[in-house]
Amino acid sequence: MRKLKIIEHISLDGVIQMTSSPEDDFPYGDWTAPYRSPAGLQIVNEMYGKTCDLLFGRRTYDILASFWPKAPKSPMTDRLNAATKYVVTHRPESLEWGPFEAIGSDLVDNVRRIKARKGPDLIVAGSSTLISVLLDNGLADEVVMLVNPIVLGKGKRFFEGGSLPRGFALGSTMALPSGILVNVYKLIPTLAEEALSRAKLEREFEIAREVQERLFPQTFPKVAGVEMAAHCRPAQAVGGDYYDLIDIRESSLAEAGHAPGENISSASGTTAHGCDRLGIAIGDVSGKGMSAALLMASLHASLRGQVLSGAGDLGTKIANVNRLLYNASDSNRYATFFYAELDCASRTLHYVNGGHNPPAVLRKEDGAWRVLRLGDGGPVIGLLAGALYKEQILHLLSGDILLAFTDGISEAMNVSEDEWGEDRMIAEAQAHADLNAEELLQHLFRAADAFAAGATQHDDMTIVVLRL
Repeated sequence: MRKLKIIEHISLDGVIQMTSSPEDDFPYGDWTAPYRSPAGLQIVNEMYGKTCDLLFGRRTYDILASFWPKAPKSPMTDRLNAATKYVVTHRPESLEWGPFEAIGSDLVDNVRRIKARKGPDLIVAGSSTLISVLLDNGLADEVVMLVNPIVLGKGKRFFEGGSLPRGFALGSTMALPSGILVNVYKLIPTLAEEALSRAKLEREFEIAREVQERLFPQTFPKVAGVEMAAHCRPAQAVGGDYYDLIDIRESSLAEAGHAPGENISSASGTTAHGCDRLGIAIGDVSGKGMSAALLMASLHASLRGQVLSGAGDLGTKIANVNRLLYNASDSNRYATFFYAELDCASRTLHYVNGGHNPPAVLRKEDGAWRVLRLGDGGPVIGLLAGALYKEQILHLLSGDILLAFTDGISEAMNVSEDEWGEDRMIAEAQAHADLNAEELLQHLFRAADAFAAGATQHDDMTIVVLRL
């Protein structure tokens, strides 16, 4: 959205009028002339920018249209003549100084629409009545006052017809040798505007949250002998953690949805058929909030596109996901990512780890626990365009527990800033290995919460549990 700037020469007693007409008796003409200087001209040029568009009331437009089209050539002349003039008028047929666009009676909505367009900043000069409307409706972004050291006593003033209460924050001030003070103000939103903006933002986040929840698997594939559970707890309204469990059948994807507002899925909600392969994904997008959520959605789409294609080994698929994410994000955005495919018949797990916390396979051998960490594959995704990834293989056994997680759960902190840690998490999983997948998942969240003891957590928490 482009800015709208109000730029005015003003006297010490608030007069901005610089021309007279038969309807008034303003005697001073261009009273700013004695205070002009090369330094002042440079300041004004910088405020207008290399290019700009103009917003006028009809009277100001007519006054300027009688001069600038025939004015001596200069950077300012070229700038104003080339600018699009948005004119508040009921007589658009009589406009001549172009390019122009007439604005009718719905001024506020039209100015909002114009601001939302791509283009240079909008400049307002003169038009005191128009200025009051813009300020009353919070449409101006900056007000530049060139305060001249003179008192005029009569003439139209900046707030000629009064204005609603509003605060201004001084952004900068500069004194010119001629005595002019250049003050740049930003509008402080009124309480009503802040409330409206906050309500709109909250609604946008609510919609984003609802959309994001639909990106998580809605029910899980049915794999004989495998229990599944997963949960993401965002730290904010929307988050950057991602998980997925995908039914892969002859290069096709099958999925359904669980109840809105609930993103826990478990073996109790499964599809009615088996699968050939089970896709298992978990990731953590850098950053927080809406930007992370958007990148999470891009990761979801990229992965599912690769899964649907059915082409190549996992290293090739994740390299493709990396390239797609790289092209869709800023240079400093990335995601840690783990993706695996379980052959549902042979229980062979093919996986690639892209810089993510290594998932743990908990295996009991001769009465003792063995922990296998799935940490190989390649770098984080989305950061390096040509990154390479290598598929790894592990055969899972009956009784194995696959525990995948993001660092929000393993790095949960208490008020002393001690971390729960992966070792405690794995120990909790081993101590409660007799629980089914959903019960184990819920226990791990409770254990992390108990350790944090009410301390605020600032990172999303996600766990995926598979129990064979």
